[in-house]
Amino acid sequence: MTETAQLEKSGFLVNLARRASARIPPRNKTKYVVLAIEDDAALRALLGDIFGRAGYEVRFASNLAEINAALKRGEELDIILLDVTLPDANGLDLLVRLRKHPRFEKLPVIMMTAKSSAKDVSAGLAAGADGYVSKPFQMSGLVKAVAMVLGNDT
Repeated sequence: MTETAQLEKSGFLVNLARRASARIPPRNKTKYVVLAIEDDAALRALLGDIFGRAGYEVRFASNLAEINAALKRGEELDIILLDVTLPDANGLDLLVRLRKHPRFEKLPVIMMTAKSSAKDVSAGLAAGADGYVSKPFQMSGLVKAVAMVLGNDT
């Protein structure tokens, strides 16, 4: 049985995103900037490679200090990929704080997490996520979700 089949049997895979009503242009006018908040070094490297090849600029944060530093200089951020389980932070709590901040309240955020129960997905969407992608995911599905949230999927 494949990994996907096992996950589907024991729970479900989630790959959903809210399609933007119109294309959101890059803030820096040249290429989209993705902030990937992920504590797994191998996954960060893969995200950098895949999104770099797809034409995105990718920045990374793996803990609360790095997240705060990235957000302080984040005027050019176009989208955040946010893990829920981080070493010193909870991604859902971070999302709630982002949605309350005037600078980040409308910044697209896609949760990428191993938490895929209906309760987890509901909590992410209720907190203001624009998309929810469960791990393990296919990179093409994550890239498609990002394009959809930014209105570039047509």
